[in-house]
Amino acid sequence: MPRSHPEGVEAAALFSGKDSLFAILHAERIGLHVRELISMVTTFGQPSPHMENLGALKKSAESMRKKLTIVDLREGEGRLVSALRDSGASALVAGDVFVEDHVKWLEAVCSKAGIGVVEPLYGMSTEAVLKEMLGEGFMVKIIGVDTRLFGKEWLGFTLSRENLDDFLGGIGDADPLGENGEYHTLVLDCPLYSRRLEVRSSTALQAGSLKYLRVEVA
Repeated sequence: MPRSHPEGVEAAALFSGKDSLFAILHAERIGLHVRELISMVTTFGQPSPHMENLGALKKSAESMRKKLTIVDLREGEGRLVSALRDSGASALVAGDVFVEDHVKWLEAVCSKAGIGVVEPLYGMSTEAVLKEMLGEGFMVKIIGVDTRLFGKEWLGFTLSRENLDDFLGGIGDADPLGENGEYHTLVLDCPLYSRRLEVRSSTALQAGSLKYLRVEVA
């Protein structure tokens, strides 16, 4: 899978939680200019913790001084193809680590849009990615957990380099990055931000096995 791209390329990037932001950080460090963020409304049939916190995503995009575009995949993947073409980007940055089917789907979509795919994290150890990410100063709040795969007590937990060992010691066999959908995050702070996000309030909700938070940030 692609791990880099020629410097100076104008790029768009998928945008939701910690992995996508860490991929953007890697991409910009190799010289890509990520000018547009794309968040997707999925077709999974249950609430998305990210879309349920669209206001927080907008604040995050503002802190990065980047344009945010919302694409509703319920209207077909052609919406994403059109958004990529409209962005004027030559590449799409994504934060996949080992879900090959998703990478192949992105490659097919981007091929239709006439652009390449950049996957800076693909093939790395998920624990190594998490450690590197938090070592860079990422601070992330867990805003969704699949209670079939992950303890509900982690909902609302703020993960940082200071408590990483406690986190890794407490999650059992779950993937450290939540690559199987174990948990979902909102990035409160990272090197891409001009200012940290502050959570003012949160409401716990549930849909089937998914427990999630709807938060207000400033």
